[in-house]
Amino acid sequence: MRVGIVGAGQLARMLLEAASALGIEVVLLAESDEDAAALSAARVLLGAPSDPEALSALARAVDVVTFDHELVNLDALAALEAEGHVIRPSPAALLYAVDKAEMRLLCAREGLPGARSMVLSPDETFDAARVLEELGLPLVIKTARGGYDGRGVFVVDDMTAAERVIHGIQATGTAVLLEERASIIRELACLVVRRPNGEMETWETVETAQLEGVCREVLVPGTFDEALATEASGLARRVAELIGLVGIMAVELFETTQGLAINELALRPHNSGHWTQDGSITSQFENHLRAVLDLPLGQTARRAPAVAMVNVFGGPPGTPGPEELLGHALEVPGAHLHLYAKAPRPGRKLGHVTVTGDNVGEARRLAWHAASALGTPVPEEIGVKVP
Repeated sequence: MRVGIVGAGQLARMLLEAASALGIEVVLLAESDEDAAALSAARVLLGAPSDPEALSALARAVDVVTFDHELVNLDALAALEAEGHVIRPSPAALLYAVDKAEMRLLCAREGLPGARSMVLSPDETFDAARVLEELGLPLVIKTARGGYDGRGVFVVDDMTAAERVIHGIQATGTAVLLEERASIIRELACLVVRRPNGEMETWETVETAQLEGVCREVLVPGTFDEALATEASGLARRVAELIGLVGIMAVELFETTQGLAINELALRPHNSGHWTQDGSITSQFENHLRAVLDLPLGQTARRAPAVAMVNVFGGPPGTPGPEELLGHALEVPGAHLHLYAKAPRPGRKLGHVTVTGDNVGEARRLAWHAASALGTPVPEEIGVKVP
């Protein structure tokens, strides 16, 4: 069994770990042999994820092609699929992760809960009065394609700023998604994995904390009730069926004053699922490989009463990186460290820590203790005290 992965970041690196345990051969398509996964891969093809020739070379070398990011060439992938190559998830399903506007239009067509929205094509005139009447202020503006981890997302408080941002996005030839600003109580995520034959598993809904559009922690269980978790899981399964998902998908959601709302989709392993490496019977990475190879899926139940995952970030300039501080973090009891072999710089995601325990508060404290020991600044908004 040979799997090709488009992209060679930390997600591909962790897919490599899961593949090794199952005896699955992996071929990477990397832009650089210094990418996180390329440093530990047995076989790497160099090329851009947008290059049809590079994608074709990867497809010819493997049984199935999958992905560690959404910055892909859907037309080239569709052409490969038409030639008989196996692409999972399919280009048709990937559209809803690649293009936020298409995802929002899907929600509207199928009656899925989400923010009120409007889509502007690259050459469509911005009608400030109409937008103000339908969506109000503040206004959330998203580039339809190319944004991730908060990039390409803007929140503006007046129409003059909105027009400036919209024109800037349209100048790149990209559609613009406009959304009302939701009244968010908390942020949630639900992971679902599906095989070609329709077999499907979900992990339990988790609570996430995002700062400046970037995930900082994931808590399992969250502080919401079981009915909300069940509703979120049902939404994830419904989306998976609607788009014909094969592989794993993360459904990011808001709990708002009006109920649940779908925020975004990711059709690949996701930061909100990193807790599954040490906290679930089967990790998201293993189940993604099982799904794209059409193998039986693994159980997704939690292995401990509570799990916390905290991301590791680079500290201020001149401070030591995680490799230099490794010994300090390993002193934290119960901390499982997952580092990505990335050069440290301020604000860069360098790894994550998971801790399992008897209660989520203690697991969270220990996870932040270990992340802090690795040089991660602890944001005041998180409200965790570490030694």
